Amino acid sequence: MFTFTIAMPFFSKVFKHKDTAGAAGKSRNQAAPTNGHTVVPVKPKFTSTWTSKEIDPAEVEELIHVCTLEMKSRAEALNAPFLLLPFRPETDVGPARAFIRNFYTANHDGSHLYTGASLRKELNLSEPAVLCSILKWCWSRMPGGVVKWSTYEGFRMGEKDSLMSRTAFSTFIPMSVDSAVRKSIIFDFYDLLAAIAAHSKMNGLGGRKLSRMAAWWAFAHSDHGNGFDDGYKSWAT
Repeated sequence: MFTFTIAMPFFSKVFKHKDTAGAAGKSRNQAAPTNGHTVVPVKPKFTSTWTSKEIDPAEVEELIHVCTLEMKSRAEALNAPFLLLPFRPETDVGPARAFIRNFYTANHDGSHLYTGASLRKELNLSEPAVLCSILKWCWSRMPGGVVKWSTYEGFRMGEKDSLMSRTAFSTFIPMSVDSAVRKSIIFDFYDLLAAIAAHSKMNGLGGRKLSRMAAWWAFAHSDHGNGFDDGYKSWAT
């Protein structure tokens, strides 16, 4: 355990960072007043498609959570060799693409077919490969990555200031994220990775190999227009 005094440097860094970012965001994003009232544009909900480059985390929080629970509950999923690897020759993304299309269409139309118990039933009938494709589709389109560099830096400072406390992750991740939605997605992300790593003797995805691959989804990467070499350097960081 760590004391409040030890963690104080972390709190001052994180809260100063958030206050500064919040003030800057307000000045940048403040809408122009109209007839004495501020008009805030409303972003359409559930308009993403399979080819979208970025999605709203709040729209897929429940989907990611239920997919994670389904994957963890199935031995055939956790034991499947190299299930998370990309470009698997036998993988058919057609069912996942159809699911994403139906998920967004139903929610956009206000239907409850892909929420709550109906969503759980639908995913319960899906194969592990389909669940995996859905999760990777969501992860790879999170703004800034699933974890984000700023969240990781906040956690890293907190862990250091708490003298590597064993509860650092559950303590400092919630303090470092920008929303409860992001916290839920991050916890589900690591929950599934831990479950898969625990079955590494069967699936071939040990902690070191899995963490290196997961870096593609955890953080935003850019090749700066220079192709594979710069993209690889970003991942290596």
